[in-house]
Amino acid sequence: MYRLARRTARKVLQRIGRRWPDERLLDEIELLRSRINDLQLVHNAAERDGDFVCLVPGTLEERRLYQSRFNMAWLDELRISPKVVLDVGAYDGGDSIRFKYRFPDARVVAFEADPERHRIVSDNVAPFGIICVNAAVCDRDAPVSWYQSHDGRFRDAGAGSQGSMYRHSPEYARRYDFVTQGAVPMSIEGVRIDTFCARASVGEVDVAHIDAEGAEHDVVAGFGRILPKLVYVEAASFGGWIGARQPRELHRKLSSMGYALAAELINDRLYVRADLVRLFG
Repeated sequence: MYRLARRTARKVLQRIGRRWPDERLLDEIELLRSRINDLQLVHNAAERDGDFVCLVPGTLEERRLYQSRFNMAWLDELRISPKVVLDVGAYDGGDSIRFKYRFPDARVVAFEADPERHRIVSDNVAPFGIICVNAAVCDRDAPVSWYQSHDGRFRDAGAGSQGSMYRHSPEYARRYDFVTQGAVPMSIEGVRIDTFCARASVGEVDVAHIDAEGAEHDVVAGFGRILPKLVYVEAASFGGWIGARQPRELHRKLSSMGYALAAELINDRLYVRADLVRLFG
């Protein structure tokens, strides 16, 4: 559907290039725009990223954590009631907890590669019955290089959320001059999604929520036969990581695996497995 819409758009633009558009052509453009908009599989807007406040079970303690732009209403739109959710690159566990709040019977697993952040995530999610795995989710079951980062906006000297398997590019340093990345990598255990699922006796994954700081393609390449119904993935296009695959390559990879783009946000994308798209026809 997307390719057909793009071909139609190209023909219209070629016609416009040959002559000044008349009213009929303008109407045709407006109709084309509406058809392209209809290709969005979800209609609820993304959430605003930022603070998420949760109450620790069995206590009166409130914790202020981070949430992404993922809108839980998308799951209702796509008729998915998740039983297994994988939160890859959990940062502080906020999104893992949001999924558990909304779907208390779901098995939610948080992955955090950075050992310092892993301790923080584990402390935050354990009271909710969520486990946190200290591993870099990628395309291989082997140790990988991990470049820890520090965020100068915060007073503590702990690891920031920008750690990655890839070195930051000069463009990244220009945009985020408050982030310092270590020059010497540490070694972190890498794990594929299909390997983890086999070890954990998980046969199917409903949602993969991925924020892997440039390693998103690596994560998807490790799906193997485990194809989550819904994939929410960071897809920043400014070339922030040296040697990392670009969003267009990520899109081609997911398309080849049978996914349709359900929503394109500023730096994130929502994909749904094609066999579920057909249910909406």
